Amino acid sequence: MKKISPNTINRVLLYLRVLEDLIKDKRYLVSSGDISRFTGVSDVQIRKDISSFGKVGTPRIGYRTIELKKVLKDFILQCDVVRIVLFGVGNLGKAILKYPGFNKDRIKVVAAFDRLGSRINKKINSVIVYPVERAPEVIKRLRADIGIIAVPKKSAQGVADIMVLSGLRGIVNFSPCPINVPKSVMVKDIDLTIEFLSLCCSIKA
Repeated sequence: MKKISPNTINRVLLYLRVLEDLIKDKRYLVSSGDISRFTGVSDVQIRKDISSFGKVGTPRIGYRTIELKKVLKDFILQCDVVRIVLFGVGNLGKAILKYPGFNKDRIKVVAAFDRLGSRINKKINSVIVYPVERAPEVIKRLRADIGIIAVPKKSAQGVADIMVLSGLRGIVNFSPCPINVPKSVMVKDIDLTIEFLSLCCSIKA
């Protein structure tokens, strides 16, 4: 499996968002200049990134949007399906489970976990909610890759510990506090409050 730098991954994810919108607008061709205007990434960098994924596009004509989207996804994922598990089925967790983008293409939520008895064994968007105690067994059986933390601050570290013990190598943390994990586990912290404040400061600068 080819090693992909975090910076390249972040840029390619931007390209994919642009391509999704263009496909919805029935744009069948796109140039590196078009992608540059939407993303802020230089067209030189875009061409360099895309050329490393294989032979794509036609000089002076551009890229077929659907073909380029497939090539970028294949290069980023480098596997059949990304399997996600969710911890915490409160308001945020339910919203995540109902997000349609997770259950199409090759990204799939395969299980959810919660401590509240009234939520156990329920199905949300076809995803079964299991008791937290069953997490290690369920995660290994379903061969999950990434875990999402959507629990209150006080429970975040305990959930992270369960994820690590269950063999997950990637965590998306929506809880508003840092978590401690081994260096072999990658964590993406998403604090919505900070994200909104950052955006507010940027537009007022």
